Amino acid sequence: MTPPKKCIATKAAALLALLLATRMAVAEPAGVVSDSTGPLLVKSASGSIKVLVVGSSVSPLDTLVSRHGVYARVTLIDHSDLALGPDTELAIEKYSFHDKDPQANTAVLRLAKGSVRVTSGALGARNTGTFTLAAGATTIAIHRSVFVATYIEQPQGVLGRLDPAMTRPATAHMYLRVSSSPTQITQPLELSDAPIQLAQNAPPSPSSLNPGLYVQVLDGAINVSNSGGSQNFTAGQFGFTPSFQQPPVILPTNPGLQFTPPPAFSSTTGSQGAANGGKPGTVDCIVR
Repeated sequence: MTPPKKCIATKAAALLALLLATRMAVAEPAGVVSDSTGPLLVKSASGSIKVLVVGSSVSPLDTLVSRHGVYARVTLIDHSDLALGPDTELAIEKYSFHDKDPQANTAVLRLAKGSVRVTSGALGARNTGTFTLAAGATTIAIHRSVFVATYIEQPQGVLGRLDPAMTRPATAHMYLRVSSSPTQITQPLELSDAPIQLAQNAPPSPSSLNPGLYVQVLDGAINVSNSGGSQNFTAGQFGFTPSFQQPPVILPTNPGLQFTPPPAFSSTTGSQGAANGGKPGTVDCIVR
């Protein structure tokens, strides 16, 4: 016996509603674009690419891409704040936050290139494994903190080696030398055998920085680790991790990092607000 058309239509509508409800639950937003100086692209898990504007939502598995000269700011639902610098690619690999189920709260970000300033929210107040930022083979455990991370990719086919002078204490003068062993280079690379002094009065331009992960802690503390070792960084300190085989080190001065978003991007919430019992705090976002 053939079911009435009305019955079939009713079942189809119910199934569609169920599928839409399931999809909405899976695609629950992780945050929203709160500021932007230009187009911010997003690549979804399905591979689709679209342009985000202020007010657009971002979801887990999204990859955010800023263009040249564009700063963008994303506020996550736990009140963490992500400010992307120009030419930056940041993926939200995992994100879950629920006030009623703290055990399920977690956030995993991955910086493929460029710079991002992270101001931790509620997730930063949890255990150290709850909120992390990865870059290459290095992981940053985010506590209650405000910090800037800059990741410069290693050109394919070039192996870097850190000069022993890098292990000197942060109070001493430091020199950085990179020796290369080219195998198959797909991009032109200019390296000098002369040591590069990281001078406070005349820092090199960002384009001359050696490949690796750089951090500057503006407030609070973070932990940077890889297979080579682990290092804690606190407010006012700069750090550098040249490769997955070498441990992070403290730099005595700013090696030439520049992150200067508009004044409107200054964070008024985040780790300082959490540290003050939820009261807003203000953090200067300019790296000096």
